[in-house]
Amino acid sequence: MITGAGSGLGQSFATQLYKEGANLALCDLDFDGLEKTLLLTGDNGKRVKIFQVDVSDQAAMQGFAHSVVTQLGPADILINNAGICLIPHPFENISDEQFRKVVDVNMWGAYYGMRIFLPQLKSRPEASIVNISSLAGLTGLYGHSAYSMSKSALRGLTESLQSELARSQVKALLVHPGGVKTNLIKNAPNLEKELQEKAHINFTELSFLSPEQTVSKILRAIQKKKNRVIIGWDTRLVLVIRFLFPRNFPKIVRTIFSQANFKDDPVWKSTKE
Repeated sequence: MITGAGSGLGQSFATQLYKEGANLALCDLDFDGLEKTLLLTGDNGKRVKIFQVDVSDQAAMQGFAHSVVTQLGPADILINNAGICLIPHPFENISDEQFRKVVDVNMWGAYYGMRIFLPQLKSRPEASIVNISSLAGLTGLYGHSAYSMSKSALRGLTESLQSELARSQVKALLVHPGGVKTNLIKNAPNLEKELQEKAHINFTELSFLSPEQTVSKILRAIQKKKNRVIIGWDTRLVLVIRFLFPRNFPKIVRTIFSQANFKDDPVWKSTKE
């Protein structure tokens, strides 16, 4: 079961797992994206089922889980991949509605996935939960307070589950990728439509991982039954800087991200102090 399967990492998970013979239940709010993913797998609808689902809606996720077990049987792997991000803004300039939306999708969406699908996973001889966190789940990022909060919460929840499930057949993998070339910023709910392409170009220019190579590393980590995988030299670099310069780390992060994010975008420039 893969959330956020209409593009990016979710789409790569679907195509790679399909090649390995998996039956797939794919969900996303973007049904057109799901249809494209289905087309990329080459399936005729027998092994791949697509569902338009808002992961932040508990009732919708319960209905989705029921459909999965009815049409494909109980899930062996739960991949909580769905996520959204705002374009960078200072905390005080983000509305409660926008902040809550990020937390609802990134944290509560993953929570509902684990809460609702865990009984299915426990019924299998072996099963895995894969939670896609971020560099922002390891350290707060300048201009990304909502995203950092949601991904840090997901890290804490996953680590708790890892200890609780340690003696079970269900393994939980926590993933911290660096910048991946996806539509994360292009689909930001606080980004005006006419600025989407420019923002997407700026974001992908500063992202060093492709969805395909990222997913390949994650699938290897699942096979090795790892608890955590950190992907990307940018993530490792930031962690090294935090270790070496703990006192000055907030200033360093501000300098790096205030210059790197949307440096030519008037929307981003307007948020600088």
